[in-house]
Amino acid sequence: MLRKRTLLLISITFVLILVFGGIINIHLDLRLLALTPKILKYKPLIQKYAVKEDVDSRLICALIAQESGFDEKAQSAMGAQGLTQLMPTTAKELGVKDPLDAEQNIAGAARYLHILYHAFSKSTSEHRHRLVLASYNGGLGRVRDAQDIVRHQQKANPLLWKPVRKALRQLTKQHASTHQQVWESGVPPHGYFDGFNETLNYVDRVMHYYGRICFYGDVLFFL
Repeated sequence: MLRKRTLLLISITFVLILVFGGIINIHLDLRLLALTPKILKYKPLIQKYAVKEDVDSRLICALIAQESGFDEKAQSAMGAQGLTQLMPTTAKELGVKDPLDAEQNIAGAARYLHILYHAFSKSTSEHRHRLVLASYNGGLGRVRDAQDIVRHQQKANPLLWKPVRKALRQLTKQHASTHQQVWESGVPPHGYFDGFNETLNYVDRVMHYYGRICFYGDVLFFL
């Protein structure tokens, strides 16, 4: 009995260490597991367009889990639609006629991810994933502006996520002195970015889902 209690205590301690260390996020992990039937439902479409556009099917899956929870009829207050929450303007540019159609929506998002991946072709894998996701959520222009700040400060590599993440926080009016040093106009070319926290949290959540999908992949999702 004592041995069982000791093992239980060790197990609980280990799980808590993982939770507080950010390796396990109970809320996100449980949500992802609950989405397993829907992931399996849309898996053929995800894999089809991941192969066509040469992007990681597991990243598309993680993105959909965050964006809509695999609700193909999802619509946000801002006008984003479908599984991958494409904005109407973006959907039109990608040739998506009906964003609420699952196949068209996934095809459009995969195409968009392909474009964004090429925009960061010189970055290595994990940094590239995060830069692409930040661009998908906050806009490629905002990420380019952040890279300009990193280049100007010459303290880090603009191809790496960590310095770009820090620079995204500097795209607000509070950092006007920095903007005046970087750009002749004195303002970020793509405007101030007050929603940087939302984008940074978005990247973290999608990458958490991505990591868990990679971990569970062969057992649950077969992606």
